[in-house]
Amino acid sequence: MRKKQIMTTVALMLLTAAITYCITLYASEREYNAKLANLSEREAEYAKIAEVRGYIDKYFVEDYEEKDITDGALYGMVAMLGDRWSYYLPAEEFSAVVNSTSGKIVGIGINASYDSDAGELIVLDVFEDSPAEDAKLQPFDRIVNVDGADVSQIGYDAAVKKIQGVAGTVVSISVKREGAPNLITLSITRREIDVQSVKSKILDGNIGYIKISSFDANVDKDFATALANLKKADVKGIVFDVRNNPGGLLNVLVKTLDPLLPEGIIISEENKEGKSMTHFSDKNELNLPMAVITNEYSISAAEFFAAAIQESGKGKVVGTPTTGKGLAQSQIPLKDGSGLILSVSKYYTGRGTSLVDTGGIKPDKVVELTEDQTKRFYLLKDHEDPQLQAAIEIVKGQKETTEEQG
Repeated sequence: MRKKQIMTTVALMLLTAAITYCITLYASEREYNAKLANLSEREAEYAKIAEVRGYIDKYFVEDYEEKDITDGALYGMVAMLGDRWSYYLPAEEFSAVVNSTSGKIVGIGINASYDSDAGELIVLDVFEDSPAEDAKLQPFDRIVNVDGADVSQIGYDAAVKKIQGVAGTVVSISVKREGAPNLITLSITRREIDVQSVKSKILDGNIGYIKISSFDANVDKDFATALANLKKADVKGIVFDVRNNPGGLLNVLVKTLDPLLPEGIIISEENKEGKSMTHFSDKNELNLPMAVITNEYSISAAEFFAAAIQESGKGKVVGTPTTGKGLAQSQIPLKDGSGLILSVSKYYTGRGTSLVDTGGIKPDKVVELTEDQTKRFYLLKDHEDPQLQAAIEIVKGQKETTEEQG
């Protein structure tokens, strides 16, 4: 009887193994067939591209550069993803992107954002003692053409990189300027510019102020110096200004925020496969009232800076809603030196919020600039800036509340 039971058990094990093998074989076969189908579809796509290229080679009557056709196809391929932050760049422009976050740039000395509806670069800031200042370029000029290339065709980043170029060379830009009936064309000689992305001062009422123009390399070190100087001056609170800040490097953002925040999650990211990485702050935090000023040109890292201060309860956000860029890009070099800037993961705030879903950071106190104040943004004195004044009042209010509780 015992032998019969053993034989029955063995038979059942063999049957189970056979069923498992069949299921595994079936699943593998389905996966293999799916890959074959995908491969066939890809081959058909490539054959279609080759077919069109053949007709161009055979029948097109005008002259053309073969490289331009290839670049155009790659531009279009990435553009059809529908992601404004992903794009293809030829070799020279891709190299400029790779080197653009070093804290030094070769160019004309401006910060700019992109009006995707109009296809124009908006000049946000003209650096002091820069080629752009020498050429009389003004904030809120709209750049529509760079060295013969239409900005609406090549997009924000490609246009910015064309402007940067090589030191000692001349770039020609055409701008729209309010009040000017025609386009203004400027020829500007590029040079290396040391970008000052962190500026600080003490405002009336002994309130500290730190302006962060970007989160490029070394900004965290410059920020730490500015913060230390304000603490030595025994300021009663700090206003952080990230208006017109286009973002920058994740590690710089984390290092900048860490000394301000209590222990917890600063930001996390998740890739296509669902793998995530979380960045934390330690227990050390700044125990001063804070406020962050934002606007619609606060992008990416600038938005997450504001989100971290807001979500942690360390301070309030003042101004207007931010852009809503919650995707992280990777720089992918191709064999010929060209490359892709491709969105490869999603960012989430400390509370797990995607800015893509929310459309950006919503201020605790919405304060808008008038049309005239917007035009004169970089010329405004402190008392003429209602967003700054509102942030100062919030910091003073937090200080008074803390003193009452104490």
